[in-house]
Amino acid sequence: MTSTHTYRGIVWIDLQSPSDDEISGLVKRYGLHALVGEELRQKSSVAKVDFYKDYIVVVLTLPLRVKTTHGYEIAEREIDFVIGKNFLITSRTDTIEQMEYFAKVFEANAILNKDEKIEHAGFLFYYMVKRIYAGMVEDLENIKDALTTAETRIFNGDERKMVEVLSNLSRELIDIKQTARTHRDVWEAMVLSADHELFGKGFDSYIRDIRDEFNAIHEHIVNARELLADLRETNDSLLNTNQNNIIKILTLVSFIFIPLTFVASLFTIPAPNVPLIGSQYGWWIIFGGMLILTVGMWVYFKEKRWI
Repeated sequence: MTSTHTYRGIVWIDLQSPSDDEISGLVKRYGLHALVGEELRQKSSVAKVDFYKDYIVVVLTLPLRVKTTHGYEIAEREIDFVIGKNFLITSRTDTIEQMEYFAKVFEANAILNKDEKIEHAGFLFYYMVKRIYAGMVEDLENIKDALTTAETRIFNGDERKMVEVLSNLSRELIDIKQTARTHRDVWEAMVLSADHELFGKGFDSYIRDIRDEFNAIHEHIVNARELLADLRETNDSLLNTNQNNIIKILTLVSFIFIPLTFVASLFTIPAPNVPLIGSQYGWWIIFGGMLILTVGMWVYFKEKRWI
């Protein structure tokens, strides 16, 4: 499917699951290299940038947080950008919410403030990536909120349930970091390269702004992972403390019942002349002795602060 948008002489062509004929038509219309057509047809595993004489090809792999039946997971989505002076081509195989939002904003001519201008397609690329990164920041903020909720539940006694929750959040952060890890290389290459004089030297500051935006996202990831590590350590400590308390209580109960069992066993030995057996108050005397022994051991444990 192909969607074409025009703004002040600049064309944005958005391809979603494009056919070979659609890609071939664009390659011919804009004089693109054959390798660019192949790039638009297939998925790459990492983000990258390639410079040509009249355009730049940028491939970004995006980590998107999507809702599933069991919670959330990070889905990897790819967008290919071909950025010329007066045209921008985007190609993707999946629906991306931020791109749909940008298309609506583009149609409403509300991308810029009134005192700003779009001089070439590089500006469209800039605002598009800013919108995409804003979505990533929103996902990271949602993960941070989930960590804050987990912290509250940890201290409310839900340590066991939080083991799975923290593990899922850890997986999300790992996937986000792995998917977006090569973005910085793309922006560094674009800042250092002289090839995008295609857009004028002043455009370098916009690329640096994107790079700074990604660095801020990276800091969000690092901070979230540090918070997660602290919560995991705290959760594990509380779990270990609770388990130790349970083991301690069970050990004390066993220690108390061992001598009682021994006393009871003494009076069940099938031998003649067993004391108190057969007497009128024998059972009560044995029970009272065992009760006194139990209370005595309990008081002793309390004095020793074992319980």
